[in-house]
Amino acid sequence: MPVPTDSVVIVPLSDTERSTGNIADEHLFDAVDALFKDGVVVLENAIDVEVIDKLNEKMKSDTEKIVNGSVKVHWNQGADKGNVSQVPPILEEYMFPQIYANKLASSVLSSVLGPVPELHYIRSNTLLGNTTTRQKVHKDVKGRHLSHPYAIAMNVCLIDVTPENGSTEVWLGTNNSSPWTDHQTYTLGFVQDEKLEERRKVRPPVYPSVKKGSLILRDLRTWHAGMPNHTPETRVMLAFVYFAQWYRNQMKQKFPRSLKPLLEKYEKESNTRIAVDYVDDEEVKDYLSVEFETMFLSPFHPNQEVA
Repeated sequence: MPVPTDSVVIVPLSDTERSTGNIADEHLFDAVDALFKDGVVVLENAIDVEVIDKLNEKMKSDTEKIVNGSVKVHWNQGADKGNVSQVPPILEEYMFPQIYANKLASSVLSSVLGPVPELHYIRSNTLLGNTTTRQKVHKDVKGRHLSHPYAIAMNVCLIDVTPENGSTEVWLGTNNSSPWTDHQTYTLGFVQDEKLEERRKVRPPVYPSVKKGSLILRDLRTWHAGMPNHTPETRVMLAFVYFAQWYRNQMKQKFPRSLKPLLEKYEKESNTRIAVDYVDDEEVKDYLSVEFETMFLSPFHPNQEVA
């Protein structure tokens, strides 16, 4: 019996929803339902494309600095994958409210995680052009992770994404079906090969096409993998991770103290918390040099992740 055709749920937001930040009741229902059921949902038309284009131009310029050796490169799963973990520009002119205080996203996040979701991880996955090697299927968590939602990644693609230029491979429903024992080892999030083949017979992976200006929300426990980019154009995808307030994640990124009023304004507008450490501006002037870190554990659940 053939496996039925599958796809990521895409919620088409209206221009009014985008401009006001007020998501329609039926769209909120569909988004929350998809996150619980599939582990992934796309909010289409969530951000003005003018904002996306401006950020993309700046980040592609930063990518050139990184690969040219100006700063230490953190390759996600090795340089052969062409996937760079890049810090978005920590500059006021690029700290857009539709990115850092998106009310549409926060409505969905708070419906799943509880009140005042907390942003603790602020980076991007930048996929270079003309790559040929894929990532291993993995979860973004390690160790004995919880069996219910506690963290959600928000991805924002800065260009249209298709299977040709590296649409992420997603294994829908694995947020609900995969315990931590599916990992290859306790200290890594890579999924065992035999588990992949078992799941493929039930619900094989999908490769969604996502329009520029969309938000992708993904339960951190969902299986996924970066794919090759068969085009010459670099594909930048923001990667922010929100945690439930009750989880008490302790990770913070350093931000210039001059941005504190702006971020506090964004927190109030979106009813979220942006968990950063404010330091002297000069200390983080070179934001591209911020070290890669994924401290996704909770003090109340120390076995959730190990070094």
